Amino acid sequence: MPRFSEYFELDLTQHQLDFVDVSNEYDTPVYVDPYAIEVRDDVWAAQASEQIRVFFTEVLDSIRAGDLERARNLMSHLTEPKETFLGVSRDDPKGRGVGRKQSGQLIDAIEASKAYKSGLLSDLSEMALYIEGVDKDKVSDLTTNIIRSLLVEYTQQQCELHGVPTENYNGPPFWDIGRRNWLSQIVQLPYIGGDPVLLVPKYIVRRRLSIDSQEFYNKQITDFLIAENLRANSSLVQVIKKTNKRVVYKKDVREAVPKSKAMIAETIRAHPELLDLYKKIARQHSALTTFINDDEAPTVTGVCATLAGLFEHISPGAKDADRYHNLVMGSLTALFYPDLILPRKEWDIHGGRKRIDLVFTNSADAGFFAHRRDDHAINANMVIVECKNYSSDIANAELDQLAGRFDHNRGKLGIMTCRSVDNSKLLLERCKDMAVRRLGYVIVLTDADITAMLTAKSQLEDERVHTLLHEKFRDLLT
Repeated sequence: MPRFSEYFELDLTQHQLDFVDVSNEYDTPVYVDPYAIEVRDDVWAAQASEQIRVFFTEVLDSIRAGDLERARNLMSHLTEPKETFLGVSRDDPKGRGVGRKQSGQLIDAIEASKAYKSGLLSDLSEMALYIEGVDKDKVSDLTTNIIRSLLVEYTQQQCELHGVPTENYNGPPFWDIGRRNWLSQIVQLPYIGGDPVLLVPKYIVRRRLSIDSQEFYNKQITDFLIAENLRANSSLVQVIKKTNKRVVYKKDVREAVPKSKAMIAETIRAHPELLDLYKKIARQHSALTTFINDDEAPTVTGVCATLAGLFEHISPGAKDADRYHNLVMGSLTALFYPDLILPRKEWDIHGGRKRIDLVFTNSADAGFFAHRRDDHAINANMVIVECKNYSSDIANAELDQLAGRFDHNRGKLGIMTCRSVDNSKLLLERCKDMAVRRLGYVIVLTDADITAMLTAKSQLEDERVHTLLHEKFRDLLT
């Protein structure tokens, strides 16, 4: 079977999609990373982090209370997440996960670990550091199952966004954060052939976990042990004759202190600053843009170059409104991921009395969109987009319509896209009036603007993209 986008004929590349574009014939070798979720500053990630935190706390509390039956029961519902088609399988992509047989072994491993006994273990993202038998596969599978309800909701939103049909699916139970237990429910999911598919946002997956025991040992612990041996002038210190320089070789340190998860726990307990440094570095890991090792897969530069040439082939007017809307959505995703994520189309607000063309979650760590979110006057937790495939200029009515979408929770930043503007000075004055009255901040992007940004990104000149946004925003304030 082809990948999801091909099966449903979306005519979109991975760079235009917010989710991992999977196939049901093979697993895509990436993993859901709880630390990648934990460090994100957006509403969806906060909900997912809370579900993970509550579940893992419930498991640890049950073990501490001696209620191992409850702990094993909680873990036993973490079935294999075969619907995501992520990870690496030896044969068919059917997942491995933590099944009923393994749940007891996992609880025993947690209870026996030095990290649990010393109180170090409090976070699911650190299980691969401390618990024997737990690696990226199990942590990814655990995380997927705990946030399954959010992933189902996300999948349904993406299917609505792209016009993908869904069917009933009676799958594994959900973690109910209110009841602190598992709940069975029939849901709607898309199918590739006879296989249900659970879509996963691409910004929460990594090729390896951010918190990885082997990487932590190879870098932070090994470097620390080298420094300690040099300081103590231990037997591992050697002197280079030509320079009289004292050195300790990594291979000697690793032979003297081989990696084990008990050793990692002891080291972190004595030197917690090593884990703090490692996490600080891990926070800077970039979100992935590609997920398969395929030299023929389109690059983001190639995709942007192609998109830049498509606007001239769409006519203004109602007939091509959907084509224009989809082109804008794919272009903005390619331009601004991972700053703008989780796109939703025609989102109901105010009890369904108003609908937004498109809304993105603002997940930026730095740059233009982060500044707008951190500005208390704007509070742009989301970026609201209205797409106008008009042959005439944007008028006050359209701006008032967009202003009506703003509120304190969503924020007051909007993007109005249109084909062209005849009287740019008048339109700018209208937008400035809104900004002066603190009704909201609207950036107007024409075909020429979007094409210029796509061309810049296709030439690896991302700074030009953000410069254009900064200039348009600055114009609202002058």
